Amino acid sequence: MAPSSSCWIACVLDPRYIGGVAISKGGRIVLIVASIVVIGAGIKLAAPLLVPVLVAAFIAVVTAPLVMWLCDKGVPRLVAVLSGLLLDIAAGAALGFPLAGAVATFTERVPNYASMLSGQIEQAENWLAGYGIHLESVYDFSEPTWMLNLATTMAQYAASFVSQMVLVLLIVAFMLFESTGLREKLAKIATPGQIAELSDAAREVNTYLVAKTVMSLLTGVLVFLWCWWRGVDVPVLWGLLAYLLNYIPNVGQIIAAVPAIALALIQFGPGEALVVAAGFGGINLVIGAVEPRVMGQALGLSSLVVLVSMVVWGWLLGPVGALVSAPLTMVIKHALARSDELRWFAELLGPSPRPGGKSKEKNPDSADELSRA
Repeated sequence: MAPSSSCWIACVLDPRYIGGVAISKGGRIVLIVASIVVIGAGIKLAAPLLVPVLVAAFIAVVTAPLVMWLCDKGVPRLVAVLSGLLLDIAAGAALGFPLAGAVATFTERVPNYASMLSGQIEQAENWLAGYGIHLESVYDFSEPTWMLNLATTMAQYAASFVSQMVLVLLIVAFMLFESTGLREKLAKIATPGQIAELSDAAREVNTYLVAKTVMSLLTGVLVFLWCWWRGVDVPVLWGLLAYLLNYIPNVGQIIAAVPAIALALIQFGPGEALVVAAGFGGINLVIGAVEPRVMGQALGLSSLVVLVSMVVWGWLLGPVGALVSAPLTMVIKHALARSDELRWFAELLGPSPRPGGKSKEKNPDSADELSRA
């Protein structure tokens, strides 16, 4: 007897079948890996288009609650959207203008830094020569070419960022307009349970981004004050760099500390560089102690997953991909957790349970799902 149409459709849609033909466990793994490779190649190819859309999406996610609140209070939709957009423009200007000025200042002082570095290297060579160790210079650091190239690259990134912000703000404006009627659209096409799931996911990402923005701002201010107090040149640049890179969990502040410490080494020598490094370490310890209390379990990812996702998204989408790697991975984890077949993978992406503790969500079927995958 031929199978009914509903059975045939179920076989076609089931990931254990291809065209209604059952496939083995190994075949499913190969199919999943091949799909990931194809999707990754598509993302890599479409990165110039996806980057401004992603940045706009995350800005809209943070701004949308304000716009919806204004609409609920009876403010006209156009006025509410313009208010949110003006707030975004003000925040962008507060970040962009000081960043452009700091990069320009650093670029102007590059020849002086190169001269200082050349003198320090010469002193080190003379000191080693006194002990019978002679080093041949493999590069003439008196020529500031390499540092000028670094500063030029930073200036180009800043100019590209500013030029793309016009497109980003335009996309944000349309996204905010759409967000005001999103609840009515979802009510027509989704069940209350699905709407609740989408609301939870959006709320989780919004909570993470808002909390991370506050903690990043605090980190940037502390780094600026510390570098200014210790006399490190262009402290605004290092504060803004710490603010931006703090969006990368775990390793962002380590990356942000390297150029400031290197500049302190060039300016003042090893002793002051160690003091500056100690200050960065203290700031990281303070923020690391406060951040979990403020953010709670908003991230919900293991440290290894955070590091790997930063590398993967950074390779696919460039520096912006590294900055938004955590919320992107959060969205993927949340989507996987809603699938009966892939919930086990979402559990693997989550943080490790504390010794002797219990996980936040009990899922007795996760072990069985992992064994079936």
